[in-house]
Amino acid sequence: MTSILQTQTGQSPSLQVVGNKINVTIGKKMESVDATVDPSKEAPADHVAYRRDKMWAVWDSRGLTVRNGEKLFSTKLGDIAVSPRAFAREDILKTLDLFKAKQRTKECDSLSGSVRIGTKCYFLPRWTQKDGTTWLEALIVVDFADETLKPKFLGRFMGFSTANQKIDDKMFTVKDQLSIVTKQGDTWGLSSFNADQTTFDFNPLGSNLVSYYRGGYFLETTSYGTSIVGQIDLASGLRKNLFETRAKNVELSDGSYLAILRSKDNTVIKNLKTGGQVMHAANAYVEPLDNYVLVWTKNTRTTAWLYEPTRWTAIATGAN
Repeated sequence: MTSILQTQTGQSPSLQVVGNKINVTIGKKMESVDATVDPSKEAPADHVAYRRDKMWAVWDSRGLTVRNGEKLFSTKLGDIAVSPRAFAREDILKTLDLFKAKQRTKECDSLSGSVRIGTKCYFLPRWTQKDGTTWLEALIVVDFADETLKPKFLGRFMGFSTANQKIDDKMFTVKDQLSIVTKQGDTWGLSSFNADQTTFDFNPLGSNLVSYYRGGYFLETTSYGTSIVGQIDLASGLRKNLFETRAKNVELSDGSYLAILRSKDNTVIKNLKTGGQVMHAANAYVEPLDNYVLVWTKNTRTTAWLYEPTRWTAIATGAN
């Protein structure tokens, strides 16, 4: 049985809970959300593809695959792992020992990001060792203006990105330069590549970074056990700390203006633009929908709330 507990009279949006589905109507658009699926654990991308006429540059489980008409080849770029262009001799010898110890593999296993600029497709493959840490990220370019489509190694950014997905999206452009946020020891900042001069640069911006998110938000930790959420303009380097928390689980995501602070007692959802927040049960699920935010809990029954997040006004609520 479905019940609508509260809606704005004569106004959209509206909300209904039907079994395990939450149906939200915003204007003329209706979206159905599966209440059994955690939005924070959506399936990651399984490929990235760029095309120009009959030419393709694709990253998937095969690694980097390039195709021109019927001609096709794939590579996991193993030569870079022991290339003198990427490492000093002593580092190569250390890596060879780690290959023998099965702590590292020659082939890359992930992609930290990719960007197309004009005819050029840039890829940042990642090599992770047995303990899960990154030991190599290498900038590669495939140029559609070159019909051989031969991948070219350009060099290494200073430090490593915070990418953690098999196929991630951490690379972008700042002031027309290919860029990525990286960590060098405790310091983090903006690493950039000048394609005209084929040089790499690093501008330090902070310390103890957990991750950087598209939209300019970042999460840092402090030496005294708290986390700092802030916002930064990468072009100017100007940063602003938004709030500090002792919550052990702080969730942000690319392109989102929400911070989700979880504890064993509750879930706090914070609007990073306004500073406003709302509190729900510890098992609350959160999903942005257009200019609204859907929150639900699933116990013996599913209860859902649709918020206008500027002041966290509940526009509609429902339960089954």
